[in-house]
Amino acid sequence: MKILVVYYSFDGNTRLIAETIAQETGADSLELRTEDEPRSKGFSKYFWGGRQVFMKVRPALFALDKDPAQYDFLFIGTPVWAFAPAPAMSAFLEKSGIRGKRVALFCCSGGGMGRTLARMEEALAGNVIAGRMHFIEPRRTQKASVEKARRWAREMM
Repeated sequence: MKILVVYYSFDGNTRLIAETIAQETGADSLELRTEDEPRSKGFSKYFWGGRQVFMKVRPALFALDKDPAQYDFLFIGTPVWAFAPAPAMSAFLEKSGIRGKRVALFCCSGGGMGRTLARMEEALAGNVIAGRMHFIEPRRTQKASVEKARRWAREMM
């Protein structure tokens, strides 16, 4: 079975979980990158990110170096921005045309996830959602989060 981990990460939390899942499952990974990556840090990133979500901004993504259609199982992960998937992930989901796959969804946040995973699931209609997982502050709780990601990845397989 060919496995791909698709993710977007702004501060590295989602990257930590995605890399852990890829290592645990022997998956390939595909990190989404935007052509105009923001440089906002600190508290201002919340205003900037929230504005993007509420304005339904869909940033242009760099060309993908892997084709999700060539894989059997996809893990797809995003940070939570304003209780929703990051705009880069929303752009990917809208344009990907992924159908007929087994998919496991995950998100990373500093608190609540809102409708993040539900919105991702809606965007992935036509696929089998094998599982959903929420990670809270993975870089701060690294040991526990990595172990949780490993366990979950094994369960999904």
